[in-house]
Amino acid sequence: MGIGPFELGQPRVHLGRFPTPLHRADDLGDLLGTADLWIKRDDLTGFSWGGNKVRPAEFLVADAMANGASELIVSGGPSSNFAAIIAVAGRVHGMRVHQVCYGSEPDRPFAALAAARQSGAAVTFTGSADRSTMDAVGKELAAEHARQGRVAYTIPRGGASDVGALGFVHAALELGDQLDAAGIDRATIVMPVGSGGSASGLVAGTAVAGRRWVTVGASVSRPPDETEAGILDKAVRCAALTGVALSPDRAANHLRVHDARGAGFGMADPEEARLADAVSQSTGLLVDATYNAKAMRWLATVDHLEPPVIYWHTGGALGAIDRLVLTSPEQTSS
Repeated sequence: MGIGPFELGQPRVHLGRFPTPLHRADDLGDLLGTADLWIKRDDLTGFSWGGNKVRPAEFLVADAMANGASELIVSGGPSSNFAAIIAVAGRVHGMRVHQVCYGSEPDRPFAALAAARQSGAAVTFTGSADRSTMDAVGKELAAEHARQGRVAYTIPRGGASDVGALGFVHAALELGDQLDAAGIDRATIVMPVGSGGSASGLVAGTAVAGRRWVTVGASVSRPPDETEAGILDKAVRCAALTGVALSPDRAANHLRVHDARGAGFGMADPEEARLADAVSQSTGLLVDATYNAKAMRWLATVDHLEPPVIYWHTGGALGAIDRLVLTSPEQTSS
């Protein structure tokens, strides 16, 4: 499979099946106490187990190929859906993948790490619980490979780069067509954010598409002010790749970031776990506790968002399965 048409001024490989569905979600709205709630189903992106990270993967893998890379170095913890998607996408396109994880080999299995290894990814652990160590080790690996005459393309955590964000500029154009068909002009988009790449692409896409949306990020990993600054910086640089000049002030008009960390990144408190179960049981949606349950819990606490509210379901199927297996009667009784 080669590089597809040049869209948005950048190469793209086609992995997912788009557009993903957009529909009213009155059942979820009733559960969260949110009127006029719609859901954007990026859990159904159609490549491997899906999820929103298929979108940046399409542009990152294509950019790597366009730059002559034969291998990908990706940072991501053992539960990283994104790193696992990159491992599969790299394998599909004939590229070697090296995943850098923080910490040490985990005591319990993670579906994402198993999927990455099944796709042939080599895995290196940094030996430190500090997630920032993945970035440093990734750079060291790239330098080592360069000395060996190998061309490696380094991908940051979550694919949060200006190139990766192009996947969500494309998503914004897609959403615009869907909202036009539904007769909706203004909307508030709510999504969980970690590294912020998806939100930065949506903010850039708002400018590219000439829309009046506001993206509300429920920050599950970092303090909101730190998260917001990173999103705005990437949004400006991403828009520039498409030929659109986006000032930081203009970008800020289309972004709000709120604290949804709860017990901390990767840690679900009992209320978040109960909400994940309740959503699954009442709507049939598979919800992970690391991202979507935290964002939905935050959404259930606010009542001042301008309707309609579009909840962007980012996926997280592997994380949801990990939690279900870990809390199964067989596991808890052992």
